[in-house]
Parts: sequence; C-alpha cells; structure tokens
Amino acid sequence: MKLVPRLALTISLCASVAISGIITGVSVIINDQPITLYEVYKYSGKYNISKKEALDILIRQKLEDAQIKKFRISADTFEVDQYIDNLATKSNLSQYEFLNALKAKNINIDDYRADVKTKIKRDKLYREIFADKPGSIEQSALKTFYKENPAQFQSADSFSVSVYVGSEENLKAITQNPMLRPEGVTVEEKIISSATLDNKLKSLLNSTDDRAFTQILNIHNTPTMFYMKEKSGVSVLPYEKVKDSIFSFLSNKKEQEIINNYFEKIKASASIKVLRSPM
Repeated sequence: MKLVPRLALTISLCASVAISGIITGVSVIINDQPITLYEVYKYSGKYNISKKEALDILIRQKLEDAQIKKFRISADTFEVDQYIDNLATKSNLSQYEFLNALKAKNINIDDYRADVKTKIKRDKLYREIFADKPGSIEQSALKTFYKENPAQFQSADSFSVSVYVGSEENLKAITQNPMLRPEGVTVEEKIISSATLDNKLKSLLNSTDDRAFTQILNIHNTPTMFYMKEKSGVSVLPYEKVKDSIFSFLSNKKEQEIINNYFEKIKASASIKVLRSPM
C-alpha cells in the first residue's frame, strides 16, 4: 500500500535533481571559462531581458575580464569611494546619505561596491582600447547632424506635466498601465517654466514625447516621474549653443563603435563551446 507514495516521492526527487542539474549546468565555455545556465537565468531575470541577450552580455563580460587581466588593470578602494562620492554629489547627497538610500532599496552595499569596482576597471579598459585610435570629429559632421536632426534640438519655454511620486515599483506599474492608481502614489498637475529647471531635467523633459512618461528619477531621495501632457513655446536651439553636446554625442558613439568592433574581432577568434542553450 505504501508503494505508490514511495514511487511518487522517488519521481519527485529525481525530477528535482534533474531540474537542479539543468539550472546549475554549464551553458557555454569561452576560452576555458564557463558560463552556467543559472548565471544566464539570473541575469535575464534581474534585467528583464531575454536569455539570448543575457548570454551575449555574459560572453562579452568574459572577454572583457580576459582583456582586463591582459592589460593588468586594477581599481582600488580610493577610486571606488571617489566614484560613489561623485554619484552622491550629482544627487545632492553625501556619500552616507547616498548609501543609505541604496540600503532602503534593499541593495547590498558590498555587492554595489564590487559592481562599481568592476565598472571602473571596464572604463579603464575602454580608454585603453580607443586611446590610440583616431577619434576627431570634423566640424562638417557636427553641422550635418544638426541639420538632419532638428527635433533633437528643440527647446520649450514651459511644460504641462503630471508629476507622479511614490515607490519605484508602483511607478513602474503605472508606466505599464496609466489607468492604475496604486495606494501611496500622489499625482500633481503642474506647468513648469524651463527657466526654473536645471540642465539635466530640462534636457529630459525636452526629449520626452507628448503623452509619454519620463524615466523614474530620484528627486530629493524620492522616486518621481513626469507624464508629458504638452510643451509650449517650442523652438530649435541655434547651432552654436548645441555644437558641444553634438560633439560629445558623436564622440561617444564613435568610441562605442571602436570598442564593439574590438570585441567582435576577439569573439571571432575565441574558443566558444555551446553545451546547453538557455533558450
């Protein structure tokens, strides 16, 4: 009489072991460095991207890690503190307040510092890659970009917006379904003069389409987003006023292309063995 329960238990245990083996199994080996299925699933879930995208990013990270080791690139505690300090200053916070804000979002500070250290090393690697590459942008390219993209240089005198304040989770839910009104979210209708805004928020509102939400911002340590209802007094900024920002944009784009081409060549010559596809 106990055969059926025991059989069910045996099947259940076997299934659990099988599932565990699949999740923790190796998906790809790149230059003798493994990427597990668990890493792919975790990255995919954390950043809400497909498993294929997650695997591509993890492969790129392995290639970058190898290059960081090759160039003997490092980052120390002082550099990490300085980087966090700069982020805090941009948010008008002390480092202590900034880290407390991260803790309030259930972010592990040790993990965050480790991520910052990794980012610093990657940034150093990128500078190493394009340091000896020609990177000058011709004035003619700046003017061509300005003429072909007038919408990017429009500036409004004022913005009619709905200002949403609440938890980040609730604000994200509203962007998916604007009819939602979760408890704890306040909405205020405002007309904001461009002259009262800092350059960062002014740029964000100018680049936001009518009847669209901005990204979620951290304003006075509170998650906040804007719904753009209408812009007034829209005009195109003169070339002389925006040429520096065009130069910065095109330079960053060119640098990114150089870096991507660099790693595409490395990937093409790498030893990549796909053992289990996560898709």
